[in-house]
Amino acid sequence: MTKKLKLITVLFCVTLYLPLTVLFVGCGSFSLKEPVEVTGFKLNTYVSIKSYTTGEHSTAKLKEILNNALSLCDTYEAMLSRTIITSTLSKLNNSSSMEVPYEVGQLIETGLNYSNISKGAFDITIGSVSPLWDFTAETPQIPSYESINNALSFVDYSTIKITALDNGNYIISKPEETKIDLGAIAKGFIADKIKVFLLDNNIHHAIINLGGNVLCVGSRDDNTSFHVGIRKPFDESELLFTLNINDLSVVSSGNYERYFYENGELYHHILNPKTGYPYQNELTNVTVISKDSLQGDCLSTTCFALGLEEGLKLIENTPNVEAIFYTSDGTLTYSSGCFQYLKEQ
Repeated sequence: MTKKLKLITVLFCVTLYLPLTVLFVGCGSFSLKEPVEVTGFKLNTYVSIKSYTTGEHSTAKLKEILNNALSLCDTYEAMLSRTIITSTLSKLNNSSSMEVPYEVGQLIETGLNYSNISKGAFDITIGSVSPLWDFTAETPQIPSYESINNALSFVDYSTIKITALDNGNYIISKPEETKIDLGAIAKGFIADKIKVFLLDNNIHHAIINLGGNVLCVGSRDDNTSFHVGIRKPFDESELLFTLNINDLSVVSSGNYERYFYENGELYHHILNPKTGYPYQNELTNVTVISKDSLQGDCLSTTCFALGLEEGLKLIENTPNVEAIFYTSDGTLTYSSGCFQYLKEQ
């Protein structure tokens, strides 16, 4: 088969900001004409944290706090990465039973919950299949049917057993060949941890962007909304819509994030645990608005896996969560309560 085109996109969820004036926010805390920002390449993507107020700190101290917040990406990646061989998750994947820290057990438990909710349409044990699809390779290849079929025999979230311990850790038990992949939900988990860190350091007006997982801490410093724009898939020059967001998360999942074409057919990174091949359900993007970024991360991937009808039903049955679905024919479908967040273009 001839390779026609290889494209890899990282994110389309971007934040839009208006100029800010200096305003008094709280005792000793002042807003900034320009936000203080730290950036880095973490979690295999570009990430940034911006603070819009001083948080009672000097500029130097504020930047130190933001850099420490950014370093949490490295801390949690060392626990949750499937590909770093020294990570906690990698060690778990190479064993049948292991005690893991609270954070790892917490995230696995959450992933199992959404695997169950979706009846396996989303399955964190896809880790035996996902390494077969190397979307970052110079020339990505479709895995052989035999390799996919063999890997699928180890995909079954119901084989994972999790036991909470008195010390706060967990024991995870599984078939040794079964591999857990938390890549679809880890960024949301990490964003929430960064938000807690910022609040603990009196940073109440900030925005966290982990490769398109956007989490707003409070509002902009003048008590107006952050503006979060979602770019049109496969077209970075056009926005699908812009959202007014206060103290909420915005997470998108789609077939435009990591992909390649072969013989004119699109192959993307959201894999069907039943077939081992990418989902083909006419969805291009699912954007979820929620309080917590972990919930948004879980739901955006789960809803993409379920498809438009079942995904929308899940959103409507989940309190305080909204979503927008974009299909390959260019249609936008909105959950019933999301219009309160839409910014007029």
